[in-house]
Amino acid sequence: MKKINYLSILGFIALYVVTVFATAFIGYLHPLCWVGFPSLAALLGAFSYYHVCLRWQQFGAGTLLGLVFGLVLLVTGEGDVITFVIMAAAGILSDIVLKLTSRPAYAYPVLAIGVISWLLPLWTRTQWYHDGAAEELGTDYAEGLMLLAYWWGLLLIVAATALMGYLGIRLVAKYIK
Repeated sequence: MKKINYLSILGFIALYVVTVFATAFIGYLHPLCWVGFPSLAALLGAFSYYHVCLRWQQFGAGTLLGLVFGLVLLVTGEGDVITFVIMAAAGILSDIVLKLTSRPAYAYPVLAIGVISWLLPLWTRTQWYHDGAAEELGTDYAEGLMLLAYWWGLLLIVAATALMGYLGIRLVAKYIK
């Protein structure tokens, strides 16, 4: 029976959270970078997810990552209860997909899409989001966000995030055994 290294799992969970948070900082460059950061997070977060899956080969790798990231968003004030629930649900759903398919390349994009819950108010509370962005980063930045504040913008970022998650996990799986 293989021993589970829980410290290693905790380390990769922490790395996942730091990676996703760090990618969000590209949003300061341009509003489109803010809206698109989940796809970069999906690409770079695949490394941590893959390593958690290797060490925790039971149901729960995605759930752990989703719960911890959602909790961090909640505690830091970057998200609310809805963000936490969506992130946790994405983690659970990714574990269900992994259990059904045995393929991290199909499961990880589901978890990666959960990160979009951080941006969901852009599409669900657009005026509030615009006003907050204008106050924090200026009117021009807020107007730039509005370019993707339509249903097709949400679909675009979901598709880009899923694709980058799929590519990321495939790359990691190819080079790390």
